[in-house]
Amino acid sequence: MDYSKLLNPEQLKPVYDTDGAVLVLAGAGSGKTRVLTYRIAYLIEHNKVEPYNILAITFTNKAANEMKERVAAVTGAQGVWISTFHSLCAKILRMEIEVTNKYTANFSIYTDSDSDKIITRIVKEMGIEDGGELKKQIRFHISNAKNHALPPEEYAKRINGLLHADTISKAYRSYERQLESNNALDFDDLILKTLLLFKDYPEVLKKYQERFRYVHVDEFQDTNKIQFLLVRMLVGRYGNLFVVGDDDQSIYGWRGAEVGNILDFKKHFAGCRIYKLERNYRSSANILDLANKIISHNVERMGKTLWTEGEKGVAVTYRSLYDDRQEADFVLGEMMSLMRYNGYKAGDFAILVRQTALTRLFEEKLALYNMPFKLIGGQKFYERKEIKDVLAYLKTIANPRDKESLVRIINVPNRKIGEATVAKLAVSCSESGYTMLEGLLHFEDLGLTGATKTKVEPFAELMKDLVEHKDMPLYDFVQYADEKIDFCKDYDRSEEEGMSRIENVQQLFSSIKEFSRDNPEAGLEEYLQSVSLVSDTDETDDADKVTVATVHGVKGLEFRCVFIVGLEDGIFPSLRASTTEKEIQEERRIMYVAVTRARERLYITNAQRRMRFGRIESGQASRFLTEGGLIAPRPTYQRPDFERGTQPSFGRSIDDLQKNNVRRSQPVVGASVQTQSMPAVKNADVSRFKVGMTVEHSRFGVGVIESISGENAKIRFEGLGVKTFNMRLAPIKILQ
Repeated sequence: MDYSKLLNPEQLKPVYDTDGAVLVLAGAGSGKTRVLTYRIAYLIEHNKVEPYNILAITFTNKAANEMKERVAAVTGAQGVWISTFHSLCAKILRMEIEVTNKYTANFSIYTDSDSDKIITRIVKEMGIEDGGELKKQIRFHISNAKNHALPPEEYAKRINGLLHADTISKAYRSYERQLESNNALDFDDLILKTLLLFKDYPEVLKKYQERFRYVHVDEFQDTNKIQFLLVRMLVGRYGNLFVVGDDDQSIYGWRGAEVGNILDFKKHFAGCRIYKLERNYRSSANILDLANKIISHNVERMGKTLWTEGEKGVAVTYRSLYDDRQEADFVLGEMMSLMRYNGYKAGDFAILVRQTALTRLFEEKLALYNMPFKLIGGQKFYERKEIKDVLAYLKTIANPRDKESLVRIINVPNRKIGEATVAKLAVSCSESGYTMLEGLLHFEDLGLTGATKTKVEPFAELMKDLVEHKDMPLYDFVQYADEKIDFCKDYDRSEEEGMSRIENVQQLFSSIKEFSRDNPEAGLEEYLQSVSLVSDTDETDDADKVTVATVHGVKGLEFRCVFIVGLEDGIFPSLRASTTEKEIQEERRIMYVAVTRARERLYITNAQRRMRFGRIESGQASRFLTEGGLIAPRPTYQRPDFERGTQPSFGRSIDDLQKNNVRRSQPVVGASVQTQSMPAVKNADVSRFKVGMTVEHSRFGVGVIESISGENAKIRFEGLGVKTFNMRLAPIKILQ
C-alpha cells in the first residue's frame, strides 16, 4: 500500500512513528480518523503486528463501528479489538472478574434507573425524611467517586467536612454492599472494577498488557481521570500508546473530561512525540480565520492554527437584530433565500444554540413557516419533562376530565404522594361519582382518612385555589400559579441540568407572555390549542430537515451552512457571577467547535432585546464577537474609588454598539456585517396583503389579517388566537 498517495505529509509522520508514545493534535476537519485507521493498517502491513495485539478505544458505539468498518476495508484483517471504554471493560470483567471471589461472570449491569431504586431504598432505610434532594446528592457523589477511582473509604476522606458527608459515605458503602450482594455492577463500575482488578491482580494486568501491545485512543481530550489511569496501566509494559485528540475541542468538563490529560501528555509519557494536523478539509478559509482568532485567546492550550488549501469562500456574516423574534425571522429568511437562489436543501442547515431554552422560538418559527426540522442534543421544547409538567397543570384546570394530566402533576413538585395514595384517591372519586378534579374540589365529601387525607389535602386546597382564579388574564394566572406551586422547586440551581430546566420553564413563561400580548382576550383553552398545533410537527424518515441543536449535540458533525445564535454574554458564553477563567476557556472551546461545524457559510447572530424570565432584557454583546474581530474592542473602564464593590458589566450593550455603529469599525477578515434585511424569498410583494383579508395557512387553517406593520402581520385564527408572521416568509395564501 502506498501510504504517500493516501495521506498528506503531516498525516504520514505519525502513521510511520510506531514505537513509544505518540500524541496527534488533530484540528477540526483534519482527517484524524483516517490517520488512526491507516496507522493500524501500517502496523499490520509494515511492522507485521498481529491484529490480535492491537487495541483501539473510542467513545461511542457508532464511532467504534465506523472504525471497525474502515479498518476492515483498508486492511482486510480480522481481530483488531475496537470498542468503547465501557465495552472493553465489560468484556475483560466477564472473563476475569471471578478471580476476585466477589462476583461471577454473569453479573448484571445496572442502568441509572436501577441504581436510583437502590439509592431510594437506602435513603428510606436510613430514616431520612424528604430525601429527594439528598438522594440526588448521593447519586452524584457515588458517580463522582467512581469516576475518580475512589472506593468508599478513600472518598469519605475526600469529602470530610462537606455537608451531609457522613450520610453520603454511609450510603455509598451500603450501595456497594447491595450491588455486590446482587452480583451487579453499575455503569461507572465497569471501568473502576477493571482498574481495581488490574491493581490487585498483577497477573491479570500482565495478560492484557501482553495482548494489547499497541493501544490507540480516539478523542483523547474527552477522557476523564479513571479512563486515563486505565490507559496508562494497559501501556505500562510496552509503552506503545497512540492518542488522537484536540485540546481546543475539549468541551465536556462538566461531565468529568480532563483537558489536562492532553495538555500534560509530555509529563506522563517522557520522550513522547507530538504531531499537529492543522490542514483542514472541511471549512473555508474565512471560517477557519474566525475560529483561529477566537481560540487564540485561550491560555491553556498546546497551540495550532487551522489552514486550508481551499478558497477563502463566502464571508462570515454577523448580524445584530432588534429582538429575538427578528433574529429567528432573519435566520429563516436566509435559509429560504439560499434554498431558492443557491440550491441549498433543508438538511444543509444547522441552527446552533448554547442553551437549550433558546430552541423554543426557532422550533415555533420553523413550524410557523412549514420548515421541516429535527432536534439534536435534547428533546423538542414542548416534549421536555419540565414543560409538560407546567402544561399539565394548565390542562387540568382547563379540562376537569383530564385525568392523565392530573395524575402527572399530583406529585410535582414532590409532595410525597405515591402511586398507592393516587390509587386510593381515584377509587374514592369514582365511588362518589366525581372526576378526580371534581373530587379534589369536593374533598370533604370523599371520606378519606389517615395518611391518604393528610398527603392529598394540601394538593386539593391548591387545586381549589387555582380553579377559583382561572378566569384571570392568562399570563397573570400563570404567574399566580407559579407563586402558589413553585414549578422549579425540585431543580438544583447549582447543577447544569437543574439550571437548564429552570431556564426552559422561564422560556415557557416568556412564550405565554408573548401569546398574551398578541391575544389579550385569550384564555387557557386557546393557548393550549395553539401550543398543540405548534408542537405537533410531522415526523417523517426524510433526512432533509433543518438541524436545531446544542453545540455539544453536533460535535463531530458538519453542515454546509451554520447559524450560531444568541451571541450575548450570559448566553454564549454562559456566565454566572462565579464563572472562573477555566470555565470561560471551556466556553471558548465550545464556540470554536460551533464555528468549525460550518463548511461553506457561517452566520453569527444576536438580539439587542430578548424575552427572558418573563421580561424583555437588553443583552451584552458576546466577548467572542470582539475576540473574533466582528465588533470593535470594548473600552477599558476604570471605576472610580466610590464605585468599587459594585458588580462590573461584562461589556457594552448590543444597543450601545448599534447606536455607535462600532460593528463596522473592525470587521474580521472575510466578515460581512449586515444591517439590512435580505430580499424577499417567498412572497415578493407583501403589499398584496391588506388588513381584513381572509387568508389560509397550511397548518393553522383560515384566518383574518388584523394588522400589518412593515413586513409583519398579525393574523387571527379561529380557536388559536393571533399569531405574528413575517409575510415574506410565511406560507400564507390569500382567499379573499
